Amino acid sequence: MTVRRALLTGASSGIGTAAALELAREGYALWITYAGRESEAARVAEECRAAGAAEVHVSRLDLRDPASVSALVDEVTAAWGALHVLVNNGGVCPYTPFDDIDIDEWDLVLETNARGTFLLTRAALPLLRAADGDRSVVNISSIAGQVGALQTGMHYAASKGALLAITRSFARHLATEGIRVNAVTPGPVASAITDQLQGAGREKLESSIPLGAFGQPADVAWIIASLASERARFITGATYDVNGGVRID
Repeated sequence: MTVRRALLTGASSGIGTAAALELAREGYALWITYAGRESEAARVAEECRAAGAAEVHVSRLDLRDPASVSALVDEVTAAWGALHVLVNNGGVCPYTPFDDIDIDEWDLVLETNARGTFLLTRAALPLLRAADGDRSVVNISSIAGQVGALQTGMHYAASKGALLAITRSFARHLATEGIRVNAVTPGPVASAITDQLQGAGREKLESSIPLGAFGQPADVAWIIASLASERARFITGATYDVNGGVRID
């Protein structure tokens, strides 16, 4: 049986950690990345090995730097030569009010969350094309990209909205090659991102969730793993909401 190989960015905390562990339990070989939390990423790697991952590699990745993206893809190519799954989870989320966003912070968020995802996905295409069987890209967007900035910064909402358009565009271009591309849009989830909110702001956000509480990273991780799997072989260009009922179409 072929071991499926997955590259997952932003795995050192929150949804990324939960997704890595979910894939590990399914026996994937994993390549996880981090931006600044090296010790946390190393801990996650050990947890993934204990959970059943076929193998685990860890690399630092700066999504803003095309050279860093290329170096990561070169590493994966040298070690594996092919890739079945790419999970684009890495990103940043400042809570800066729009009146206070300067151009440097705007560029930081858009270049990390939107441009970085585009660059890595495009660079990883030869690896996805080289793999046998089902190939899948899962992009982690946000409810903010659908409804606009609520508590998060406007630049974050803009980047996550762009990510939804990137998802649909790649899905259209790659469907004829059998490569699926989908998005997951979490709502308020207990993580380092929502930990930035305290006091009345956090209480207001939690009270706005019809199901009555923040989601947990595991609530998102199982959908990521499902979209990554061969079970979802007829799903592409889709957006999966995981938001506790905050947004219902």
